Amino acid sequence: MCGIVGMIHRGASPDLNSLAAALDALRLRGPDDCGVWHDEHVALGHRRLSIVGVKRGHQPVCSPDGMIVIVVNGELYDYERLRHELSDAYCFQTDSDSELLIPLYLKYGYMEMMKHLRGEFSFILYDKRHRLVVAGRDRFGIKPLCWYDDGEKLILASKAKAVHACGIKAEWDDYSLMQALSIQYQPVNRTFFKGIRQLEPGHLLVWQADSGVKDIEYWDMQYPVDANVKFDTMCREKQYVDEFRELLIESVRLRLQGDVPVCCHLSGGLDSSSVVGIMSHLTDEPVHCFSIVFPQADTEYDEDAYATETVRRCGAVMHRVEVSQHDILQYLPEVVFHSEGLAVNGHLACKYLLNKAISKAGFKVALTGEGADECLAGYPHLRKDLFAMLPTAEKEMLTQKLYSTNLAITGTEIAVGDTIDCRGLTEKLGFLPSFLAAKASIGHKMYRLLSNDMLQRCSSHDFLSEMADRHHADIRLRGVHPVNKSLYLWNKHALCNYILGTLGDGCEMSASVEGRLPFLDHRLFEYAASLPMQLKIKDNVNEKYILKEAARPYITNRVYQRQKHPFQAPPLTRFFTQSEYSQICDELTSCDMMRMGIFNKDAVAVLLESLPSMSILDQTAYEPVVMLMLTIYYMNQTLMNGNDGDK
Repeated sequence: MCGIVGMIHRGASPDLNSLAAALDALRLRGPDDCGVWHDEHVALGHRRLSIVGVKRGHQPVCSPDGMIVIVVNGELYDYERLRHELSDAYCFQTDSDSELLIPLYLKYGYMEMMKHLRGEFSFILYDKRHRLVVAGRDRFGIKPLCWYDDGEKLILASKAKAVHACGIKAEWDDYSLMQALSIQYQPVNRTFFKGIRQLEPGHLLVWQADSGVKDIEYWDMQYPVDANVKFDTMCREKQYVDEFRELLIESVRLRLQGDVPVCCHLSGGLDSSSVVGIMSHLTDEPVHCFSIVFPQADTEYDEDAYATETVRRCGAVMHRVEVSQHDILQYLPEVVFHSEGLAVNGHLACKYLLNKAISKAGFKVALTGEGADECLAGYPHLRKDLFAMLPTAEKEMLTQKLYSTNLAITGTEIAVGDTIDCRGLTEKLGFLPSFLAAKASIGHKMYRLLSNDMLQRCSSHDFLSEMADRHHADIRLRGVHPVNKSLYLWNKHALCNYILGTLGDGCEMSASVEGRLPFLDHRLFEYAASLPMQLKIKDNVNEKYILKEAARPYITNRVYQRQKHPFQAPPLTRFFTQSEYSQICDELTSCDMMRMGIFNKDAVAVLLESLPSMSILDQTAYEPVVMLMLTIYYMNQTLMNGNDGDK
């Protein structure tokens, strides 16, 4: 895990002072080492967090003849086998897994080599022979890569702040901000910063001196046409479970590689508990588990009892990280600066504090359970999509039960109240995914708080329909099961932008911690995508059924029987003290906030005044609205105005 920068100046030599500034902006991503390579056309920089090949892994890495140069962020798994296969034709210069890119590129070329990469990565490769630069990002977007091109220079970097350090002014990207105000997420190919784009997951950016920049897709999620998915007997079910278990164990085993100790994030849920259970069977030493606890909240949010039971069963070591509402408010500005993203819940600050505790305890690598719900349709909103296919009476009964048992995600993943216009997306997909209805309900609440100018600008777009068009969803998803349609769009936006980008890499690397995600091994994911829906959601209600069965030997009975519980912090809108409430009111109605021209001060004041007397349901439903406003304010304060958020 590292920070990378690439600079290509057309007609001029790279600015090495700007490169140094960009690398300094990424110092927390790689505090162990720093390296630079340049010629008269291209400069590459690297900040290193030393994990594999600690003593002999300096980057940038050059091929023996000096013609190919790379910088890599992340991990390439199964590297020992690949290294052995490639060593006859290539003389390795380092002990790092990253160097695999060079012989793979020389043997296969940049498109074909991607089939051999397994892991979480972004990279920049320069081929001096052909004046060719190739930048790539892993299949799911676990590791970030953004780019800026003004016609004179092309800058690539792990984070936008590194681009800003090169003298590019930090300003809001209007379209990204408006889409976030409407449906929470920015487009998957954009950042919140004007002129700075993010490379999409599964894509390559290719630059050549005589042809400019090309954006090329090398991989995408593939779901089967529903009519082609067959499922026959219980014997076949056992085979599916056994095959899935083998893939998951292999994925965890690969992610234990490295020359430093590995720990694990642990909640009280199935996903992280399965990872901890498998880790404890693969390692001789006790697994160190880090878990967030909320002493001031009820069991609806605090999962300590479940996590404690898992730790005892596995013989693991528990590290509890207590987080209060005060902590969430205190650290939000800092983590918004590091993550470069907006949030709908205080879990952003919680993930930040969790990773700081991991780093303080001496760990550089943490396995997480993220991605299991994306593999196996684990979210409650996906069950709601499944209910839509049932007879009316059964659908209404199951939907009512879903809402009554999922208050924590009410308003963020299942809709409450009216929505902005969703007809365009509904026509394209044949139905409205429940999570997008929830995002549209956030947008409807948000629109009532906007200034007249911003409301008019947002209303001129159909962001949901434009999202579907951007991914050619009506064509790519034709004939696909509705739940898999929802999963595809969720993974393109919620997973990439928010779960992996803002909550994942943004919080992990701010503490110099590498997150590894066994459930987002692409071989495991591709297998899961092909499964019959009844192995993902059994009898319409039993989510992630195949994982429960596959992980049964490694988890407790309570975890096995428990319903999905997404990680959420207790809402600030519901559990605030008078001091915290006053701070929220002061910041959201401040002169700095109103100078942005986004919100109507009177409308915001009316909302804040009514919060204490709202029902619990409404307080929870307004949490994402208030949190989006707060994090927009903090991003404007810490990033757009040039303030340094490092503490």
